[in-house]
Amino acid sequence: MIFRTFFHPAALRGLLLVLALGGCALAAAGQDPNPPSIHSNCGAWPIRRQWNAAETQHYAQWMERLYDRKAGGTVDQRTAKLARLLTDPDMNLLLDPEFLGQGGNPQLPDGVIRTIHSMVDCAKFTAFVPAYYAYRRALPWMTTFVASGERGVDIRISKFNIPVGGASSFTSGSVGAFFTDAVGGFISGNYRVNLNGKNAALTDTLPVALNRQFLLPGCINYLDGHCLVLSKVTEYGELAFLNCSTTHSRDIFSYNGMNTVGGMTPRGSDPDNEWSGCFQGLRVLRYPIAETDKSGNVIRVRRRTDEEMREFGYSTEQYDLAKEMAKNQFIQEGEFKPQSLHDLIRLRMKTVDRITPAKFIEAYCCELLDAFAFREQFVQDAWQEVKRGGAIVFPEEQKVDNIFQAKGRWEDWSSPSSDVDRRNKYFYLADWMEYAIRMFGVKPAFVDLTGLEKYKIHSQADLAAAFITEKNRIFAEKSMAYTNSRGEKVKLTLADLEKRIYDLSFDPNHPPELRWGAPYGSAERATAVQTYTPVPCGERIPMEEAFRLEGFYRCIGQRETDTSYLRTMFTSGYPVRDKLDAQVGKWSYATQPLI
Repeated sequence: MIFRTFFHPAALRGLLLVLALGGCALAAAGQDPNPPSIHSNCGAWPIRRQWNAAETQHYAQWMERLYDRKAGGTVDQRTAKLARLLTDPDMNLLLDPEFLGQGGNPQLPDGVIRTIHSMVDCAKFTAFVPAYYAYRRALPWMTTFVASGERGVDIRISKFNIPVGGASSFTSGSVGAFFTDAVGGFISGNYRVNLNGKNAALTDTLPVALNRQFLLPGCINYLDGHCLVLSKVTEYGELAFLNCSTTHSRDIFSYNGMNTVGGMTPRGSDPDNEWSGCFQGLRVLRYPIAETDKSGNVIRVRRRTDEEMREFGYSTEQYDLAKEMAKNQFIQEGEFKPQSLHDLIRLRMKTVDRITPAKFIEAYCCELLDAFAFREQFVQDAWQEVKRGGAIVFPEEQKVDNIFQAKGRWEDWSSPSSDVDRRNKYFYLADWMEYAIRMFGVKPAFVDLTGLEKYKIHSQADLAAAFITEKNRIFAEKSMAYTNSRGEKVKLTLADLEKRIYDLSFDPNHPPELRWGAPYGSAERATAVQTYTPVPCGERIPMEEAFRLEGFYRCIGQRETDTSYLRTMFTSGYPVRDKLDAQVGKWSYATQPLI
């Protein structure tokens, strides 16, 4: 069933509860939207609250503050790692006694924070964030452990996994023990459980309805090994995320854009199991419930059932919508026919009646530049690591490890995964422009042309040309700098980075010039120190040859779970996506006047 209504009846009851309590606004006024109502001193921490609709709104407010400061705060806040995220009162609202509320638990011990920092990655970050919030607010929490459903296959890439146990705050011996078990035992494979699979009722998350009532900050996005926490929803219906890298520095990133949202498997793709693969996409946490006696004493903590989770937005509609999109190439949504799930999400999640492309493009270009500028410190740290500790082995033809998922120094200091994210962030701008152009053709009044008046826009072709010109103007103005092998600063504009989008090396053995795509034969590249990339057999691949052989991996838009190759890698014949001007420029045919 595809839900066409905005609210499920149970959700409406939850919404009315939130409104009756005043929602997130109450926290600002010093009132607790979900005061203590139960009690337990067993396990890792005292439990004094139940998860309810008001609590999820409170959690969403906390997540949004973290994102706002991570994306637009001070330099220290934008580069904050886990410890700063938790100890900066301007970032972590739970350090405010009024927001924490009566009966909240104290800050995590420094030793626990250090331990979590040392192990956290994109998946473990999604496990830690709600567990930390639950601990501070004295809520119950649980995390599941899984086993591979395919014998001998890594749980990160298996076709499906099976829950086999877990950690509970109610039964764990201490705070430290719970976080070590719950976060340390969590991996991206936790999300790879079919809805009708064995022990599916024990999963950590469930697919969520695509509307503003349920798709809240704090929800999770999972895409074939990559996990992010939804942290903000803009007025335009854009989804923004926080993500932790797998690198040695354990950097935490903010992402504005739905370039990371995708992979929803159409329901019924597997004729033998209609829910096979339907674990990717946007998901809501399966909030545990504390069962109590008549006096409010907690007697046990358990997972909510699927039916109980409908109150929090459990819905399989995204897989039905994916099926409809695959069949018709569009989704009928009122007067609109969105041509992608991204467009549908924007329509459902937006709070404005019009979009303002000039404003969006300007702001997005700033965030795009920040994403690349943030990369520079990691490039320099990786270069120092190679100079200090020697070359790092490329995981060539390994049974489990590949360039995206590996152990040891390669995982700590290479950047194929984060480079995929940055490429997708660049291409998301082109996708958003096409969304605006399509909507302009359906309903011209939906697109506010403020800031684009000089272009005399009357058709979709006019709008496409204006977007390209504006983008090129901004790209030429905005710049960053990197430090080359000689210690000299090299300026790069966004226009330069766009030209090099397929030439930014992810290989930590390469000097900064290659990491930043200095053109072959240029004076900029001439300063590069000659290096090599070793492979497991001990052979050393010279720098320029390794760079040539890695070309395919610099062009892809997704992480791969298959074996990685180097010496035998093909170097031609693979598709390369058109850059923004070529993609958006394809609208040049649409010259029919609309306004």
